[in-house]
Amino acid sequence: MQTGIFSGPLGSAVGQLAFWLVGFEEESPESSGEICVAELFGNAIEPRRCGVRVGVKAHNDLRLHDDMDEVALELDATDWHTYSAEWTAERIRFFVDDQLVRAVHQRIDYALQAMVDLFEFPTGTDRDPAAYPKVGEVKAVRGYSRPPGRPR
Repeated sequence: MQTGIFSGPLGSAVGQLAFWLVGFEEESPESSGEICVAELFGNAIEPRRCGVRVGVKAHNDLRLHDDMDEVALELDATDWHTYSAEWTAERIRFFVDDQLVRAVHQRIDYALQAMVDLFEFPTGTDRDPAAYPKVGEVKAVRGYSRPPGRPR
């Protein structure tokens, strides 16, 4: 996924932009694990660096365990960047701009659905209607399978 404009002012705790893949519990409630491709919180973003949270969330899948981490990146999160995950039978690898930033040795082997959302964490009950709608831009989402026999 490529993202651009973020949901809150730099350095604020106002918003979060998230992209994740999650089981939709088609076979059972246990098919609910999540690959968190990117969580960008406003308070983790500075002008030329940011923290992006990536990893696995178990939810109701007892075969998984929560394994999330915030990766420090030297980049301007308000520019376009590519966040991606590659998962195999052995591991899940996380990339930002095609650079490996983390690997998790867990396995999710059921169908997943892609989710993208903006979250707002208001500090009070009063909200200025002129501040809406909130905007997060997604330039592209791409999914693919590796051909059999192609190295990983």
